[in-house]
Amino acid sequence: MRRIGFWLLTGLFGLSLCLGGGFSVQAGEIDVLHLINILKQKGILTQEEAEGIMNEARKQAKADKEELKAEIKQDGEKGAYLPKALKDFGFSSTIFAEWNVKSTDNGGPTTNQFLLNRAYLTLKKKLTPWLGMNLTTDIFTSKDANDVGNGLEVRMKYAMAELYLGGATTELGLTHTPSDQYDSAIWPYRVQDKHFLDKYGIQASADFGLNIRGPFGPTMDEDFLKIGSLDYNGKWGGYQVGIYNGPGYTNTESNTNKPISGLVYFRPLPGVDVLKGLQLAYYGTYGQSNSTFASPPSKKGDYPDWQVNIAQLSWQHEWFTLMGQYYWGKGTSTSTEDNSRNGWLGAGFVRIPGVKKMRLFGKVDYYDPNTDQANNGQTSYTLGISYDVTKEFMPYVAWERTDFENPKTSDTNMYQVGFQLKF
Repeated sequence: MRRIGFWLLTGLFGLSLCLGGGFSVQAGEIDVLHLINILKQKGILTQEEAEGIMNEARKQAKADKEELKAEIKQDGEKGAYLPKALKDFGFSSTIFAEWNVKSTDNGGPTTNQFLLNRAYLTLKKKLTPWLGMNLTTDIFTSKDANDVGNGLEVRMKYAMAELYLGGATTELGLTHTPSDQYDSAIWPYRVQDKHFLDKYGIQASADFGLNIRGPFGPTMDEDFLKIGSLDYNGKWGGYQVGIYNGPGYTNTESNTNKPISGLVYFRPLPGVDVLKGLQLAYYGTYGQSNSTFASPPSKKGDYPDWQVNIAQLSWQHEWFTLMGQYYWGKGTSTSTEDNSRNGWLGAGFVRIPGVKKMRLFGKVDYYDPNTDQANNGQTSYTLGISYDVTKEFMPYVAWERTDFENPKTSDTNMYQVGFQLKF
């Protein structure tokens, strides 16, 4: 009888300590102490047994408390205690900044300036397993005719609903254009210069519309996705197709035409380790410019044709990346003519053995805005070095030279010291 009472009281006392939340004397503990005193007075418990009950119960209470803390911490890390509005919520930011010095070969004006080229703030929220949203703000230097062009303003770069259905992702609203998103997934030096179509004003990096992106077959293995892209992760390739207003996110639409853009890429040897990052791609846009013809008079009021074609080869590897593009087309998203155009790009970087975080990178591109006329093309050369201080912070130094075919236009040199900071 005495032994049964010992364990019963131990359990009751442990429960009272757990409910009390600590070792201080709580209301439940006082009741149990009173009961122990009564049992001692009646000779049911000895002093030694009473102290044993107290010690055992306190040890058990301490163990239970530590276990409860661990469970609370684990649930907290999973977001179990977050407010509903913050669950499945993502926050990220990107900053591109630099100091550059630019000069011309004929001794013309020289720039010496600090620039904030990009400052993004992105909020993402997954509302259901099949629905999410993305809001991305863009800080830029205003160059409107009504102000002096030296003030920073904020606009939306992306504002879209995301649907995850049938293994594909559909974006609705102010969304990515496929070429710029695809190039960003391969070439990590957007911080130094814009991608080809955006750089030469052929097509903007974002526009109002919708696009659908998906893979062919299963996705690539996790080891490759550490250097590859989750957006273009199809083992055999994938696709992306969209329809847009056309003029881009920085311009207002002036016609009812809706250009169509499409991307298809193939990964021919996903099972060969060194070649699994080899990709072949084609990108095209077909529609009309958002501006009317400037001449001749017979065409005034009409909208020029706008056509974009890019054939692309890329190869991503743990130690290097190579990318080549050939472009041909007519007009641009806002051109007042539909001249035939062409151009090409070659780019690559290599990591330094023994200093893997350091990369040497280079790029050459050529653009001719009118193939029917001579001496109006330009070629840009870029050489640089970067260092991955962390996965979020990458400073770089670069030299860029632009040679113009027109002898009346002076060639330029630009030196850059900048950084990319993103999380």
